[in-house]
Amino acid sequence: MPGGFKIAGRIKAILDGIAPFSSSLIAIQLDKHDSLKYQTEVDIKACRDKVVVLVDNVLNSGTALACGMGVFLNIPLKKLQTVVLVDRNHKSFPMNTDYAGIALSTLLQEHVSVVLDEPAQKDAVYLG
Repeated sequence: MPGGFKIAGRIKAILDGIAPFSSSLIAIQLDKHDSLKYQTEVDIKACRDKVVVLVDNVLNSGTALACGMGVFLNIPLKKLQTVVLVDRNHKSFPMNTDYAGIALSTLLQEHVSVVLDEPAQKDAVYLG
């Protein structure tokens, strides 16, 4: 399961406990080689006139979020927002996040790894 979906699941669990509205979790599998191809388990048109929040674990070039936004280009939304755990500030696209856990200035050669829900490991973010 991709890291963004794990984070989105955690956010949904918190919202379900405190928010006066209901939320849905939709996994979108993106084809990063063809930005127009994607797969979901529900019809994306169900998002019509709703607030959509795209979630990713690490924002590096912005390709994943840009492709994710592309999924909703022909769907009238109330609002589209973005959440990332780590914003690396190396964007190739004019991508801003609405919510970021941490903005981390890194070298392009460095790698950021996010560990979530792994057996015998604590949740962590590693820079290497």
